[in-house]
Amino acid sequence: MPLINHSFETGSSEMEEIVGIIPPWIIRWGITVLFSIAMLTLAVSCFIRYPDTLNAQVVIEAVNQPGKISIRRGDADQIFKYYVKDGDHVVPDDTLLIWTDRKTGKIHPTITPISGTIYITHGDDEKDILLDIMWVVPQSSKAKIKINYGNKGAGNVKVGQVVKIELHDFPKSEYGFIDGHISSILPIQENGEHVAYVKLKGDEIITSERKIVPILPVMKGTGEILLNDRSIFQRIFGSIFR
Repeated sequence: MPLINHSFETGSSEMEEIVGIIPPWIIRWGITVLFSIAMLTLAVSCFIRYPDTLNAQVVIEAVNQPGKISIRRGDADQIFKYYVKDGDHVVPDDTLLIWTDRKTGKIHPTITPISGTIYITHGDDEKDILLDIMWVVPQSSKAKIKINYGNKGAGNVKVGQVVKIELHDFPKSEYGFIDGHISSILPIQENGEHVAYVKLKGDEIITSERKIVPILPVMKGTGEILLNDRSIFQRIFGSIFR
């Protein structure tokens, strides 16, 4: 019986030695795979862009802004006669309305200096003297884009940098974003914020989804200024390889 126990213990020890030995080819293969994965990851990180950005508030205004006429009744002797209605198109020097003061007999015509479409909204104020508001909304083919941004990182903003714009009225999920670039930077602040102007590639506002956004009198949104278009590799190892 003691011989049997001794033989079993010896065999078990030899088996443990065999199991504990890792073949060299497995080690070499593992090192090669890990090295290849690391090199591939570094190579991919060189091509994936991860730029530094600065958030901004965006206001887009049509170059041709609407004209507004507030029609108020001073007393019961005033008579207003409209010569236009909702949806009419007018050109400069067209008569929009005439109001007559019956006390004095004076006639006062209101003439438009601009072309556009007529929109009339009913007035409402505490004294109940505002009858209507008449708008002359011109068709505009150009817009000016203004951005406001805070002080933090403002020194890194430069002319020529790309700005990606998302409009509140035209959500990014459906329309995409608008690409522009900074054309000028104001040397003074407005209300404690920095101001810059943005230009697009053309007069039309075309989104990344190839959709044309109509130029409304005023549109608001948000923007991202691309300060430094660096890759992931440059962000991680940039300070080492300077």
